[in-house]
Amino acid sequence: MLTLLTATGARPSAWALCERWMAAQDYAGPVRWVIVDDGEVRQPVTFCREGWSLDVLRPSPRWKPGQNTQARNLLAGLAVIGNDARLAICEDDDHYAPDWLSHVAAELERAELVGEVRARYYNMATRRGRELGNTGHASLCCTAMRGAAIDTFRQACLRSPKFIDLELWRRHRSRHLFGGHRVTGIKGLPGRGGIGMGHKAAFTGTDDTAGSLLREWIGEDARAYG
Repeated sequence: MLTLLTATGARPSAWALCERWMAAQDYAGPVRWVIVDDGEVRQPVTFCREGWSLDVLRPSPRWKPGQNTQARNLLAGLAVIGNDARLAICEDDDHYAPDWLSHVAAELERAELVGEVRARYYNMATRRGRELGNTGHASLCCTAMRGAAIDTFRQACLRSPKFIDLELWRRHRSRHLFGGHRVTGIKGLPGRGGIGMGHKAAFTGTDDTAGSLLREWIGEDARAYG
């Protein structure tokens, strides 16, 4: 079984797309999806797929504009996830290729902490995209773990740094990084803003008014973003 952990809230448009990308996954095994939603209004969870179970947690107090509750929400999810899980982080505003879960499940056979390098970010509000040069760590949206790495992740969340992924990858030694560009960070969608640089209006990258870069990166799924 794979376990997914998603921290979400106040992003109904992004959440609907997240459900769509998970429904398209070709992973054939059972999946437990732990969803932590701290928005004032409950996300409209409509996902239903044979072999998948959903646990929706509603921590309080609810998120307010200007707050960063990511660490609190991830810890709420980790409280119901054991170290025997094979855990993949699934962020609500990113695009996942259909073979992502199958691929990451195989990669977890190689190390306790695995992730995809050279992150791609695309801001829908500014229509700019950029591939980053990270080769020593993976963004949280394309990170998976098992065993002791889950404890390392829990400790990273308890420290509550702004960038939990950097803390996790800096501290855990059983690790494996791989390429492939199966995950694209989609930023600037309607609703609650994010904390990463890809969300900022000043985010620099390739101008893509016509949408050709996004189509190159995620194919026909680009149509879902308008």
